Amino acid sequence: MNQNTSSSMPFFGLIRVSGEERTSFLHNQFSNDINNLPVGQACLATYNTAKGRVIATLLVLKRENDILLTLAADLCAAVLKKLQIYVLRSKVKLELMSEWGAAVSLPDQLQVIAPEPQYVLQTTHNNNSWYITLVDHSVIQLAKAEQLPVFDEKIATNWQIHAINSGMPWISAVTTETCVAQMLNLHQLGAVHFKKGCYPGQEIIARAQYRGQVKRGLVKLQTTHPLHDGEIIYNHNNEDVGLIINHASTAECNLALAVIKHSAAIEDLHTESTPLMITETFFKN
Repeated sequence: MNQNTSSSMPFFGLIRVSGEERTSFLHNQFSNDINNLPVGQACLATYNTAKGRVIATLLVLKRENDILLTLAADLCAAVLKKLQIYVLRSKVKLELMSEWGAAVSLPDQLQVIAPEPQYVLQTTHNNNSWYITLVDHSVIQLAKAEQLPVFDEKIATNWQIHAINSGMPWISAVTTETCVAQMLNLHQLGAVHFKKGCYPGQEIIARAQYRGQVKRGLVKLQTTHPLHDGEIIYNHNNEDVGLIINHASTAECNLALAVIKHSAAIEDLHTESTPLMITETFFKN
């Protein structure tokens, strides 16, 4: 990662999971196949409620002696607390990694996400830093804070714009427990493994997948007005039909990834004060 084209990303925080039973413990908690994730590699995953709602989107890095979880910084304490409840007598230790952080860099151009779910992400290790290529072809660097590039607002914003354009959502505190994984298109991005066995919310997520019960999906929106993560989206009858997940501002407009009712894709949409235009849908009706 070229530090001249990358930026630290305060959005992310890290949790370290160690102990002899760390792999099986996380395998039983997360939506992806942690048991079969090779050492030195990473994957996307979700941590869900018993009702299948996504608590957090996660980047899971399996190292030789521990596993690092990268997620929204404002969810780290809550996720650690929830996971701690299930440790019981397992040989697992959970801790916040306040001395570590994440940085991001962009690909040279917008690239198409692979049509098939990518369950293992390309990962390299160099000079005590880990570099993980996401499904949107951007790269996340994980390292101690002093090894990361400085924060560059323009690069950080451009990365957020890139994620929105690619249909790559990240759950934060204001959107936690609002959507099942398929609403966020995470099953297509390789965050959900449907053959791995049980985990919290697995029955709900599997039923939604195989019985076609998901009635909401991910879209990209555009407006000239300011937006905020967690804002409710309404149709022309002022009915609640969706939620803004992530937003970013360009020089010309404001962009957002949102989850809306499938039926609302052909309606006039707005927040409480802002008209919205759908520019892309990431689901099939």
